Amino acid sequence: MSQTIAIILTFRREDAPQFEAMFKAEVYPLWEEFKSQGKVTSASLTPAQVGTVDTTEFIEYILHLEVPGLEDHNAFDSDPRFLEFLKKAQPMQPEEPKVWFGDTLLQV
Repeated sequence: MSQTIAIILTFRREDAPQFEAMFKAEVYPLWEEFKSQGKVTSASLTPAQVGTVDTTEFIEYILHLEVPGLEDHNAFDSDPRFLEFLKKAQPMQPEEPKVWFGDTLLQV
């Protein structure tokens, strides 16, 4: 059964360009690699245009990931390259990410 992961990340507006550049350089290639190996079905990072925080000071990002199963999710989360990225990105976040994941019920 596939698994869906949804994460809301919050960054200060002044840190957003650095976060986006790091993400594009470090995480996006991992997504491509894992997708080519069949370990990621789809993935996206979307800056929210409307959200729950003050958009003059903060930007929220919607991170959406679909994987074939929990083992693929765990493989990505424990990849040393991803962990290195997290060490740099987490201090830039003014609050903990909001994270949800579970077995996909319906999908087209």
